[in-house]
Amino acid sequence: MTLFELFVPRGTLGGEQSRRLGERLVTEVVSAEGAPAAVIERGLALTQVVVHEPDAWIVGGRPVDPTEAPRYVVRVTVPGGHLSDGMRAELVARITRAIAEVDEDPQRLYHEPSAWVHIVEIPDGSIGVFGQVMRTAEIIKMTVTGERVVKGSPLAAEVAPDTAADPICGMTVALTDGAITLEHEGTTYAFCNAGCRDIFAAQHRAATLG
Repeated sequence: MTLFELFVPRGTLGGEQSRRLGERLVTEVVSAEGAPAAVIERGLALTQVVVHEPDAWIVGGRPVDPTEAPRYVVRVTVPGGHLSDGMRAELVARITRAIAEVDEDPQRLYHEPSAWVHIVEIPDGSIGVFGQVMRTAEIIKMTVTGERVVKGSPLAAEVAPDTAADPICGMTVALTDGAITLEHEGTTYAFCNAGCRDIFAAQHRAATLG
C-alpha cells in the first residue's frame, strides 16, 4: 500500500491540475519497465492519492501567496523495511519529475526549495487491512501474486490465554509480571498503559461517589 499526500496552497491548482498531478504521481512511481501488466494493475489498485489545500501555509514566518510561484509538499507513505538509499533517491526523482510536468517553470523545482518530498516508511507490522495487521512481505506478495493473505476474522477470535482485554480501549494486554493492572470489586483488570488505568480508576471512583 502506498499513500501519496500532495499539499499545495489553496488556490494554487485548479481541479483538473490536481487530478492530473495525482494521476501522474501514481503512474510515475508505480510503473516499472518490464513488470507484468497484472502486477502494475494490482500496484495501482493499492495506491491512493489525497490532495490537501490547507487554509494556512506559512513559510519563513509569512503566509504563502498563491499568486506567487507554487510550492509543493508530497508525503509518500510506504511499508518500511525494504527501501534502499538508491530506491529512496529514485522515488524523490520520480515524484519531483511528476510535479515539474504541471508547473509553469519546471526547472525552477531543481533550483529552488519549492518541492519537498517526505518519505515515510511505516514499520513492519504497522499497516492493517481486512481488519488485520499486514506485514510488508504480505503486502508485496499480494501485489505480485494477487493472493490475499487472510489470517482469520479477528472479530471472531477469542482472547488468547495469558492475555486480557483493556476495558478502556479494548487492546489485548499480555498478563506478564510487568503488566499494568488494577483491582476493582474483587476483579483484576489489565491495561495497555497507565493512561487507560487512570481513566478506569476515575470512572469507577466517580460511580462509587455517585
